[in-house]
Amino acid sequence: MAKQKRDFLDEIIDMREDWNALSRTGDDLAAQLAADPEDEVFYDPADYKERPRANSTYCASAVMRDESVCRRCRDVCPVNAISIEGATVRIGDDCLKCDLCVAACPTEVFQLRGNAPLALYDKVARAAAAYEQCYITCTRALGRLPEPNEILLPCVGAMAPEVWFNLLCEFPNLSVYLPLDACEKCRTTTGEEFFSDAIATAEEWSGETVGLEVDEGALGHEQKRAYKRSQFVSSMTSAGTRLVSRTTPMLAGAQAVARRLQAHTKQINDLQRALDGAVGSQGTHARRRMLTRRRRLVMSSLQRFPDLAEEMTMPFPEVDTERCTMCGDCAKACTVHALQLDDAGRVHVERQYCVCCGSCATVCPEKAIAMRPRTCEELVVPDPEAEKKAQRKARAAKARKESKDTLKKGLDLLESLSDE
Repeated sequence: MAKQKRDFLDEIIDMREDWNALSRTGDDLAAQLAADPEDEVFYDPADYKERPRANSTYCASAVMRDESVCRRCRDVCPVNAISIEGATVRIGDDCLKCDLCVAACPTEVFQLRGNAPLALYDKVARAAAAYEQCYITCTRALGRLPEPNEILLPCVGAMAPEVWFNLLCEFPNLSVYLPLDACEKCRTTTGEEFFSDAIATAEEWSGETVGLEVDEGALGHEQKRAYKRSQFVSSMTSAGTRLVSRTTPMLAGAQAVARRLQAHTKQINDLQRALDGAVGSQGTHARRRMLTRRRRLVMSSLQRFPDLAEEMTMPFPEVDTERCTMCGDCAKACTVHALQLDDAGRVHVERQYCVCCGSCATVCPEKAIAMRPRTCEELVVPDPEAEKKAQRKARAAKARKESKDTLKKGLDLLESLSDE
């Protein structure tokens, strides 16, 4: 990447930062002397961990009452804290709160508040948009309160490949910080292999790479140049903004990041509406299809970068109609209702909703379903409003040009009259 040339605005920003740092020195010292020791914030790894909750409705093994249908969560759990008893998924008291089960489950049986897929995307995106580098790390590796551009997770494996993919499509400045021996001494013995596979999958899908830092001294906390300039210019726009920016210097730049996240959320909501219009949210027998949050993240990136879909592959189910006896076990095992039987007994798979878990193939008694790698063009949903949006944008551009031309003519006329 070519180094950006500095200008006068950069010099002013540096001068203001130096002055602010100098003026804060006395304030920090006074604050330390007057601080109440009971109010001091200490690092506690437990503050960054959360025990997941299980919704058995979406578990194929629970629905089929067969533990062998899907074992992803139990295979990744380092302490065997997850069990399936009949139609119920249970999490034992010995749970380490590593959240690997959350990232491993394709049907999102395990749910979190703080590190849910969309919340985790927002958390990382805020840091990646504002800083030169964003670091994803774990409680064992860091061992202290994180800086604003350090995302602290119970395990790096708590971030699913779909979240990595969505972030890599927008932010090439992501790195993992893990000292060389961090995983060797960790109780989460399955974490390293899991997050290595998750990152490798996201890199293959996106064509981008995740950096790696093993030395804490190499971590940088510099804000992006564009972020600083946006923050500075915005603070000079109006008196009100100047007043707020003096007390909260991060506000102006943070507003720009917030607008970016709002646009991302709107894109995902628009995607859901477009998909409902193109495919329909209701399947046969009034079973509502479920578009998982992680699939929404993948599809939102493919809407913006459709060329990736041509090279990106996922294992989708294919049905051998000659062997199929239309027993319906596959449709029952599909808890997101992407695979359904119509009234004529034919099997239909809506790939946009399919999470590629393979449960349908596992339960089929005739082995009529096989999971085969296929490219993901079908995950790019056409926007029915795209043509209208393009027309509105063209009209707006034309209006702006006409306004500029009219203004230029008026100024030229005034200048000629002034000369006369």
